[in-house]
Amino acid sequence: MAIGPFFFAPMVLAVMAGVIALLAGCAVLTRRVSPQFDRWPWLAMLMILASARLGFVIRHWDSFLTEPWRIFYFWQGGFDIGWAIAAAVVSLVLLQGWRLRAFGGALLGLVAAVMVSLALLVPGPLAQPLPAMALPDMNGQMHNLKDLSNQKVVINLWATWCGPCRREMPMLEQAARQNPDVRFLFVNQGESAATIENYLRQEGLDLSQWIRLDPNSTMSAQFQTRGLPTTLFFNGNALQRTQVGEISREVLSEKLDGL
Repeated sequence: MAIGPFFFAPMVLAVMAGVIALLAGCAVLTRRVSPQFDRWPWLAMLMILASARLGFVIRHWDSFLTEPWRIFYFWQGGFDIGWAIAAAVVSLVLLQGWRLRAFGGALLGLVAAVMVSLALLVPGPLAQPLPAMALPDMNGQMHNLKDLSNQKVVINLWATWCGPCRREMPMLEQAARQNPDVRFLFVNQGESAATIENYLRQEGLDLSQWIRLDPNSTMSAQFQTRGLPTTLFFNGNALQRTQVGEISREVLSEKLDGL
């Protein structure tokens, strides 16, 4: 969903609304019920964030074990809703007395209702088909995307000047090699083959077979992307999921499993 110049995924928008609702509710409860509600929401949100991330890390522990510092890469996404709900309930013990806990529980229920309603009301990505366009590879040979309509397809929109794109590219190359049943395409937005070739040589990447050139950024316009990198997941010739921003190995794995 776009608000002015800003774009928010439905879940991100729901979380933002939940935080605002929790803080607003606690402000009212602090004045009318108990000053304990002044500090409680901040501790509760810290517990929820840490627990949600911990649950996700535990689920993908084998992957994080090789690079444990990535546990703290919150911007790549990866949170467990079940662990978040459990932490929210446990946070009620920070309030003294069953009366205050009842108020806190009621507020958490209201916040959850706001978040779920918003997540359901805000439309997700339209199930658009693969675009009927032909894009050149690094050698100038044209390839029509419609030829992939019967396959599972992952299209990564990227550019060499984009820092997050550069960070995720080695991992995406590895994923492309490890998932031969999925067709990966790295569709460069607005750059020349010479610029891309220079980048691949500097980084030691062997991606040429998966790269397509989109000199006019036509795909970004068609799918109304709001930034790079953006990763599009197709199955049955329909867009199933969209990832805006840098993607982690674990989130990519979950999205591939969902295709």
